[in-house]
Amino acid sequence: MRAKVVSIFCACLVMIAASTAFAQTAAPTLKANSDEDKAFRKILAEKNSDAQTQLLQDFVKQFPKSTAVPQAWSMLMDIASEKNDHAKITEYGEQAIKADPQNVTALVTVSRIYAMDGKNLEVAVNYAQRAVDNVDKMKTQPAPSNYSPEEWKDLIKQNEDAAKGMLNYAKAVKK
Repeated sequence: MRAKVVSIFCACLVMIAASTAFAQTAAPTLKANSDEDKAFRKILAEKNSDAQTQLLQDFVKQFPKSTAVPQAWSMLMDIASEKNDHAKITEYGEQAIKADPQNVTALVTVSRIYAMDGKNLEVAVNYAQRAVDNVDKMKTQPAPSNYSPEEWKDLIKQNEDAAKGMLNYAKAVKK
């Protein structure tokens, strides 16, 4: 049983990485040359992850109603993931989900951390199921302007594989 859980987990990690890498989207539409736009462009230009983290935290405090807030939380979650900081991954991931309940990557990522850490297992299963449900909704939507129909189809497939893999993993850990 343990070998099955470990193999499901490894497959899920590969799918999450592929989905996250492919899911990079264009910067949100902000009013050109506004303070908000300038702040977000500064974030995108920053190469140091610690400095970028501070800029992102400042951004969500300064512009809490911005359309870029969901992406800012997701970027913070990704930085925390690179550092394997489970506490920050869940903190930022929960904020990303709050800002955008359809964020499949955040739902899968937070579900994975909860399952790996063996805590909040009911939430882990719930988030993974929500990710699966959100991917099903994506299937009914046309490709956004920054995706070709083929890219959109690939993104949906990768997100579906990651979400279903995570759901299976979270359920296996919960047993």
